Amino acid sequence: MKSVSFANFFHLSLNQGVNVLVALVVTPLLYQNLGEAQFGLVGLGLTVVMFLSVLVNYGFHLNGPKRLALTCGDTNKQQALINEIIITKLTLSVVLSLLILIAIYGLNLFIDYSSILALSLVILVGEALYPMFILQGLDKLSILSIGNAISKLFYLIAVVLVIKESKDAKWVNFLFGTTSLVVNLVLLVLVYRKWRLKFYWGNVLIVLLRIRENFQFFLSTIGGHVSVHGGLLILSNFVSDVELGRYNLAQRVAFLLRMIPVFLAQSILQNASRLYDEDISGFNKYLYKAYKGGLVLTFAVGLGFALLSPYIILILGGEYVDYSANVLRILCFIPFFGMLNIANMIKILVAERKEILAKATWITAIFMLVIAMLGSYYFGGYGLAVTLLIAELFSFIVHYLFLKKAAIE
Repeated sequence: MKSVSFANFFHLSLNQGVNVLVALVVTPLLYQNLGEAQFGLVGLGLTVVMFLSVLVNYGFHLNGPKRLALTCGDTNKQQALINEIIITKLTLSVVLSLLILIAIYGLNLFIDYSSILALSLVILVGEALYPMFILQGLDKLSILSIGNAISKLFYLIAVVLVIKESKDAKWVNFLFGTTSLVVNLVLLVLVYRKWRLKFYWGNVLIVLLRIRENFQFFLSTIGGHVSVHGGLLILSNFVSDVELGRYNLAQRVAFLLRMIPVFLAQSILQNASRLYDEDISGFNKYLYKAYKGGLVLTFAVGLGFALLSPYIILILGGEYVDYSANVLRILCFIPFFGMLNIANMIKILVAERKEILAKATWITAIFMLVIAMLGSYYFGGYGLAVTLLIAELFSFIVHYLFLKKAAIE
């Protein structure tokens, strides 16, 4: 199990390594070619779409891999589960895309970045076809690493060829979504062929059943996304587009690092689920070792990036931006504070206590929104960066107290 967990973490880290390398090339190109204001609006449009992608995922990334891991190789069960989840996600992506288009062209919302947002909607369809939950549940994340590398390579080439000046801002997220969509579709076809699965359309009742079944996981996912990504939307109301762009430059790095604790959770969830059902003592030992290692790793990463922040910003921005470097010094410790809550999250997921997850996540989200508005209003980006750390610590405390109250050790 250790070798499988390590392999999972390695391939997820390799994924993120590719993302970081591409960001090192793409970010300075976008920042210089688009200008600070348009760069900020591109980031804002991506934030809105990423929030919508949470609705498309509908919490299936939380319990889908676990349920798939417990099918014990039964092809019929795997096939039914995978088809039902994909169909539900596709349905949600189409409905949400239509609603956003109505909001843009019917209600005249999102005026400043309407074209950017409209073209970004292709990301939602790509997200619906993303086979992450399948490959995670089957412990075959090496396939995902290859697909991600190909997708990011094509995205990089497209950015170099297409994005030349500020008016090209509307194409940035579209290129990102299109390359992801094509690669995800190819990966999905390969998965179906490799495991001899058959795709079939379910009926409306199946979709409604899955939506009802995962509603609390869905609520917790929205709350989590609000806590992590809602800050940029709040900040946009209190600072100029230029400052927003400078903040977004630092946030891009920090939120790539933010995925480290998520990767650790994704790497061990399948084995943790099996151990929880078979050997609770072994489960606790397994979780403790992974948790301790994760804390050490994320603190070391945060410290390293804090020391190197001026050079990182210089490379990404093509010039040294003191504001961005200072914000990054704060944000790079988000992975460590986020790692504090991973043990709590694993316990909740393996026990399927989704009601605890939904309550704790939304309490955290509401707390984050309040302090983020105060921090952004009085201190701008610096205030928001500090409040994000406070929100992560608050999340750990709330989840821990709910688990203790439910007597889940």
